[in-house]
Amino acid sequence: MANSEMILRLLTDLKIEQQALREQLEKMQTALTILEEKQTATKQRAYSGRPTSFRDWRASTQKD
Repeated sequence: MANSEMILRLLTDLKIEQQALREQLEKMQTALTILEEKQTATKQRAYSGRPTSFRDWRASTQKD
């Protein structure tokens, strides 16, 4: 019985560890998705043709 109890305990520990890793993976995937969305939004703003900062705006108005 001791061996079967030990095996059952190890399986339980592995299941708990697997669940923790799965949750950690979900958090990392969510963070990656958010980061990719931010980068996409930044690229879209950069291609708008408008100045993206006050300094850029001021430089563009002084050229005219």
